[in-house]
Amino acid sequence: MPKNREGYTVLISELPRERIAIARGRDLPIKWKHAVNICDAITSKRMFIDEAVEFLEKIINHEEYVPFYKHRRHYAHRRGSDKWKWPQGGYPERAARHILKLLRTAKANAEQAGLDTSRTIIFVMSAHKGRILRRRPDRIGPGLFRGWRIRRGCNIEVILYQLTDEEYEKLMEARRKKETS
Repeated sequence: MPKNREGYTVLISELPRERIAIARGRDLPIKWKHAVNICDAITSKRMFIDEAVEFLEKIINHEEYVPFYKHRRHYAHRRGSDKWKWPQGGYPERAARHILKLLRTAKANAEQAGLDTSRTIIFVMSAHKGRILRRRPDRIGPGLFRGWRIRRGCNIEVILYQLTDEEYEKLMEARRKKETS
């Protein structure tokens, strides 16, 4: 877990149901480790939904990198590490495309529920290992098998939360204070 991320003490069942929207992706064909790092980057900055969509579009265009806090072995340092205060990172395009599609679905769910998407923050975003999909053995010749082809999917869950006026003002004031210092 990155150092600047706070733990969540509020359970989802305790949140007001009229101010949350949920979207889930099951067995997405992406690497779990890439998904974990993208989710950590988005939740550590407490991004609004529009900021997260813009961030993922920049990743796809190689304009900004994802800091790899976890599972970072063999990844090089990237330019522009002053934003994240973390040098190692990468450009996981495939994972970014699938997560971008999921975030757009979550935004549509929020609009359908009547939430104001300009004040909607990504409250929880987590990635979990999916089920193992085994296929028949690879064949390399007559009677020769190499073993099973194993593929694992990734499950991602996004929970959006609409901030109240007081929470929104408090967050924006904290951001302004952080930018000036």
